[in-house]
Amino acid sequence: MSDYRYWFTLRGYKVESQSQALERRLWDVFPKRCLTFWPYMLKDADGMKEFLERDMPVTVSTEMEGIGRFRTRIDWLTAWVKVDWRGHIWCISREGRMWLFERGRQNDDQAGRLVWKIPDDGNAQDGEPQPQMSGVFKSPIDTGVIASFLEDFRGCKWYEAATDITWERRAGMDLFFLKLSHGAQRFELYLQRGKYSGHDVGAEIDDVFMRLVSEGGNHIIDATYEGKIFLRKL
Repeated sequence: MSDYRYWFTLRGYKVESQSQALERRLWDVFPKRCLTFWPYMLKDADGMKEFLERDMPVTVSTEMEGIGRFRTRIDWLTAWVKVDWRGHIWCISREGRMWLFERGRQNDDQAGRLVWKIPDDGNAQDGEPQPQMSGVFKSPIDTGVIASFLEDFRGCKWYEAATDITWERRAGMDLFFLKLSHGAQRFELYLQRGKYSGHDVGAEIDDVFMRLVSEGGNHIIDATYEGKIFLRKL
């Protein structure tokens, strides 16, 4: 009987993490039965991963390196953008996982300089359950919309002048509202990319923005009409 127990005792276990705090948290939830019967680890590792990734903004992976030997890697998620949603500031990873900014880590502050403002209902479909407001969960916000916007416009001069950005969906189309500043000048920009099929609307707005900067004054730039940009005094 003692030989049987010895054969199935966990022979080796390595933990690789980016901080001691992460390693301590892993050991808090490590399934102790795996220490005396390593085959449990083949199943329990999935439960440990699910719990930790729901509890903290991390990724967890466990591999078997030999008979009775395992290695677990635990890493922080990288904050990609920050959003203002339901009265809180959240971080979203590029993979679409979401967590409270205050529950993350100091490096979350590197997730871009802008905080996206999102309507309370995001773009959730009718009938979809609302996500919980704690832990880490799948973003209810279409991250593809943000990714596409950043890919198209992050290099534009007007985007660099943005101090505030709001996204919402109207009549099935994405509407972006930005506040811009250049010195003492203030601008408001309304943008619907779908109204400029086949045109580089970012460059067109750049031309308008730089002309208005040289002219002075505060302006509204309305790019929500088909192929046109309307200007008004702010």
